[in-house]
Amino acid sequence: MSDPVALGAWRRRAQRGPGARRRPPAKAVLAAAAITAVCALAGSRALTSSTAPPAASGPPPCAAVRTALRADIDGDGCDDEVSFTGGVLRAGHVEMRVGGQDDQIALGRWTCGPVTVALLRPATGEVFRFDGWATQGNPVTAVGVGRVDGAVGLRAAARDGGRCDDIAVTRTTEPSVLLPD
Repeated sequence: MSDPVALGAWRRRAQRGPGARRRPPAKAVLAAAAITAVCALAGSRALTSSTAPPAASGPPPCAAVRTALRADIDGDGCDDEVSFTGGVLRAGHVEMRVGGQDDQIALGRWTCGPVTVALLRPATGEVFRFDGWATQGNPVTAVGVGRVDGAVGLRAAARDGGRCDDIAVTRTTEPSVLLPD
């Protein structure tokens, strides 16, 4: 070996011993450490940023319902306005005759499922429950749940933490009567 540079490199390798690894240059180690620190800082800042994503523009998912009577008729997760006049119930796209001129309705979760209709016939004190909403080709039959003398109104009375309702029948002179499902 006549080349003094090659001879010097050979001697350095021989002095380190077998299996010894070559040390990387100090500049390369410092550069890698700096890049790692910058990436870690940027990543943690992105994870802890308090900036909220922009709100989605457009209409709210459900239209506002301004009536006291309301129910999700079509199962889309949005309440529909419900009205009852002269024995005809109108709710969303549904219109059905459910009673007579003087009858009254209330809405509730009578069977612990979706909100449906209960009907009071004050002339006789009869109370009926409907277990669904009638649609084209799918009629719903009323289920008689009781008869209350002196009945003048009805409402939903929550039970089971609000997951279910009883039918509360109000009377002229005596306390209300609860009719469970």
